[in-house]
Amino acid sequence: MTRAASLSTALIGALCVLFVVVGISQPVPHPETYLAVEDKPYVEMAQAAQEEAEAEQEETYLYEQSYGVETYNSYWYESDDAEAEAAAKEWIAWRESGGDYNSHNGQYIGRYQLNEMYLDGDYSEENQEAAAEAYIADRYGSWQAAQEHHREHGWY
Repeated sequence: MTRAASLSTALIGALCVLFVVVGISQPVPHPETYLAVEDKPYVEMAQAAQEEAEAEQEETYLYEQSYGVETYNSYWYESDDAEAEAAAKEWIAWRESGGDYNSHNGQYIGRYQLNEMYLDGDYSEENQEAAAEAYIADRYGSWQAAQEHHREHGWY
């Protein structure tokens, strides 16, 4: 290797080290400094969304602490809203059987497509309603919780 090539290689190496050292020693700017002035509303929207999420999490925590809500597969929650419960019940009935008390699908029977063991041989509308209420109360705690489970899994 010639003396000029050796000097050239040493100079390039020194410049590389200099660039690395200078680059590392520079402070890393905050991401917001990259945004143009007209982009500031996006930063404010992101901050507002973060604050809203934190407030919602705190509200959920306070609700659970106040009412002592238990969980069953994360679907159990208390509901005093009779209309919402009735709507969830109807939603399930229509998804399961089209609302038909005489519907059959293998071992699943009636308006709520309950396993025949829950009906104990009595397929009357009254018994189907009573059995469905008992099943929902025992397994989910509310029709709304059962509906949420059905939406996520396709069954309840």
